[in-house]
Amino acid sequence: MVLLRLLADILIYTAFGLIIYWYVTSDTTALWIAIGCGVFGILLIWFTADIRPSQRQRRHTSSDMWDWLYFIDILEIPFYVIGWLFRGLWRIFD
Repeated sequence: MVLLRLLADILIYTAFGLIIYWYVTSDTTALWIAIGCGVFGILLIWFTADIRPSQRQRRHTSSDMWDWLYFIDILEIPFYVIGWLFRGLWRIFD
């Protein structure tokens, strides 16, 4: 499940990169691939949404030092920052 979440993050980043590539080059194939990657990545994120609480509740031992969940947290930092910026932006307009 954790590797599926990692794959979902990679697909979302690929979709963002392909959207930027489409914007620069106007290549419609890149747009369709970006839409496919984005939809599949979001479906995987939705499917694996319950892994984070279950992984954090288990007992931590010394072998958990290189747990895949830490790598996922590192990859999702830009998503947290973007969410924080949008929440702060909406406070300006309130």
